Amino acid sequence: MDNVFSKILVPIDGSSASFNASKYAIDLARTNDAELITLHVIYPTYDQYQAALSPRQEKLQELTSKEMEQRQAYVDKVKQQAAEKKLSVKTDIIVGITSVVKEIVEYAEDNNVDIIVVGSRGMTGFKRMLLGSVASDIVTYAHCPVLVVK
Repeated sequence: MDNVFSKILVPIDGSSASFNASKYAIDLARTNDAELITLHVIYPTYDQYQAALSPRQEKLQELTSKEMEQRQAYVDKVKQQAAEKKLSVKTDIIVGITSVVKEIVEYAEDNNVDIIVVGSRGMTGFKRMLLGSVASDIVTYAHCPVLVVK
């Protein structure tokens, strides 16, 4: 029987739920001999918007490079988890322009992903409410199956 999934996407936001999802995605990729892609979407913060409008352009670069280092650590963590299971991972970090959901859904379509594995909730508190809706919206708008991991 052919493997069901050949390309698996796991969006990572740095939360424990997203790292739990990455463990499922790694196992799913191994079972299906599939390509695993880890994606992180940077959504510009108010500080970054302010910095972009600032006459000091280096301020935006400082913010962005610091942010990229932090976010690179997220995808590197998944890369390390996968390496421990003898699996290689394609990692990607993109800067979102519209919404995190739209960026993830479009990325999945553009890269012919067969399934998206996503954590059920992201950060805690108010952000948790928003990020919980991210998983829900990915389920709603994705062109492919979505596995939501608690």
